[in-house]
Amino acid sequence: MPLPSPLLSIVIPTHNRQQYAAITASKIVAECLNAEVIISDTSDQDTLPGLLGDLMTYDQVTYVRQPREIDVVSHFEAALRHARGEYVLFIGDDDCVGPQIEAVAEWARASSIDAVISYRNSFIANYYWPGIRSKYYGNQYSGKLFLHPFSSRAWRLDAVQTVQAALRDLGRGLGSMPRAYHGLVSRALVDRVIAKHGALFGGVSPDIYSAILIASEATDPWCVDFPFCLPGGSAPSTSGSGAARSDTPKLREHPHIQPFRDLAWDPLIPDFYSPYNVWAYSAKKAVDRLGDTRFRPNFPRLYACCLLYGRDYGDAVAKAIAAHAAAFGALRTYPAIVREIAREGAFQARRLGRRALTPRAGGSAESVGDLKTIADAYDALDDRCRIAGSIPILDRP
Repeated sequence: MPLPSPLLSIVIPTHNRQQYAAITASKIVAECLNAEVIISDTSDQDTLPGLLGDLMTYDQVTYVRQPREIDVVSHFEAALRHARGEYVLFIGDDDCVGPQIEAVAEWARASSIDAVISYRNSFIANYYWPGIRSKYYGNQYSGKLFLHPFSSRAWRLDAVQTVQAALRDLGRGLGSMPRAYHGLVSRALVDRVIAKHGALFGGVSPDIYSAILIASEATDPWCVDFPFCLPGGSAPSTSGSGAARSDTPKLREHPHIQPFRDLAWDPLIPDFYSPYNVWAYSAKKAVDRLGDTRFRPNFPRLYACCLLYGRDYGDAVAKAIAAHAAAFGALRTYPAIVREIAREGAFQARRLGRRALTPRAGGSAESVGDLKTIADAYDALDDRCRIAGSIPILDRP
C-alpha cells in the first residue's frame, strides 16, 4: 500500500558541494516535520551519504545517486520524479528553507492556491557562507545573514504580467514569476505543465525556463512577503562567483555549460558565458516552447547589458545584434539598444548612489554576523521572524 503524499517535497539537487548539502538537509529535517527531503546527487565523489549519516535511514529522506555527467536541467527533471508532495520546492545545496514554510504550504492547500513566492526582484533574506569574498567589499559578506524588512502580507499575482515584466528585463532573473526554484508549486500545476510540454525544466537554466512555463499554466499564484525561503551563497556556487566577479566567459568551457553535449546556441543570444546570456537563452527557449505572442523577449535590453559588461566579447555581441536586426529590422534594433543603454546607465547611477550613501555590504539590510552555517542563519532568521510575529495569512486578503 503506497504511503500518503506528504504536504511538501523539498528537492535539493547537489553537485560537489557535499558539506553544504548535508548541513542544509539536516536542518530541514529538524525543522519540517510534514515534508519529505529529496537529495539528488551528481557529485564526483560518493562522500555525501557518509556526511548525511543517520538521515539516510529516515523515512522522510530520499537520497538519489544520479549519473555524474548529466546537465543541470536533466538533473532537476530527474530529481522531480521522486517528489510525492502536494507542493514542491527546489532549493540549491547551499540554500535552506525559511521559518514557517509548512504553514505557508498548508495555507496554500486550504485556499487552493497553486503557486507561492516569497521574494520578487530581490531577496528578503539571504546568507553567505564563510569564505565568500566580494570584489567591492572583501570579506564583509562572509558568514552573514542579511535581512530586509518584510510585511507578511499576501497578494495575488497576475501570472501573465509577471512573465512580461521579466521578459522586458531580459537576462535579469525571475522577477515576480511563480517558480519551483525558491518557490512553492502545487503538484497539480507541475503535472499540468508536464502533460502539456513534456517536461518542467529546459533551456540551460532550469529556474528561468520552468518559471515561465509555470506562470503560463498557473491559475491562482500568490506572493507572501515573508522569508519562507533562505537563499545561500557559497564560494563554489554561482552566486559566490558572481559576488567575486569570477565568471568564466567562454561559453562551452564553463562547467555549467559543458555537460550540455549537443547544445545549439541561439543566434539572438551573444555567444559567451554570463548570467545574462544563460538566463536569456533559457527564457527564449521557454517562450519558443509556448508559442504565445503575448510573451516577447526584450533583446535590446540583453544587448545593452552585454555591451556594458561584456566589452571583451564585442564580436559576439555584434553578431547577435546583427541577427536581431536581420530578423526584426534595424529600426527596431539599434534605437532600442541605445534606449536600453541609457536605462541601464541610470540604474547603475542609482545603485552607485545608494552604495555611496551606505558603503557596506548589504546596503541598508540588517545583518547578523559570525554565522558558521546556514543552519545558524536559519536560527537567527527564525528569531527575527518571531519578533515580527507569525504570518497573518489565515484567510485570503
